[in-house]
Amino acid sequence: MNLDSYAVGVARNAPTVTELIVQALRRAILEGALPGGATVHQEKVAKQFGVSRVPIREALLKLEGEGLVETVPRRGVVVTTLSAEGFEEILEMRIALESLALERAAPRFTDADKEAALMWVQKARDDMLASANPDTNKELASRWGELNWEFHRRLYEPADRPRLLASIENLQQLFARHLRMRMSIDWETPQEGESSDAAPHKKVAANLRDWATVLEEHEQMVLACSRHDAAAAIALLKHHIADHGARLLQRLRDVGQGGKTSAN
Repeated sequence: MNLDSYAVGVARNAPTVTELIVQALRRAILEGALPGGATVHQEKVAKQFGVSRVPIREALLKLEGEGLVETVPRRGVVVTTLSAEGFEEILEMRIALESLALERAAPRFTDADKEAALMWVQKARDDMLASANPDTNKELASRWGELNWEFHRRLYEPADRPRLLASIENLQQLFARHLRMRMSIDWETPQEGESSDAAPHKKVAANLRDWATVLEEHEQMVLACSRHDAAAAIALLKHHIADHGARLLQRLRDVGQGGKTSAN
């Protein structure tokens, strides 16, 4: 378990040692470097970061609150596994909390909010169009959740509810973790009768179609908010989460993901 690359990536932005460790471990978990079921050995992590175990314990408590780790008897702190049941709960909570955010945000939406949100749609669209080969497409797939959150964050900021936004961000992180796992499985598992040479190009085409649909839905949500039409924005959001979430949920069930622990 080498976390050096993760620590370097957040060191400049972390205000405290504990937060540096939180950011590094969170990123390692979300990207799959620390997979579900892995035990987080506090002594080893402390040694890698060159700190005592105190900030490690503090960081793990925060990550436990986010649903990324849990304390298991006789095993210690363990990364939570990804289950279909846990993911279904995340979808339900996203719909409830993000609908509330849109209900408050839409009446307050300004032209500046519209431009900022559409900027993220265009950023994702530009990145998507530049990912037409398997290598760049796979790289974009690994950070698609980050682009998705930046868009949703900008969409909900006019609600002026920081606690609500923080809760939504946590759910978005858990959602992105499931998304990354599904994409990883798809990249590594050719469909029946599919050649190893053809498989990557088919996955690129499928990803581009999916992402184009997502971005079109994002754009429609922005336009509804810019008209101050909260009802239309919420209807679009519910369809957006339920439709794409249902496919991810089915994929999780198909591959038999589960277990007693869950990221919920």
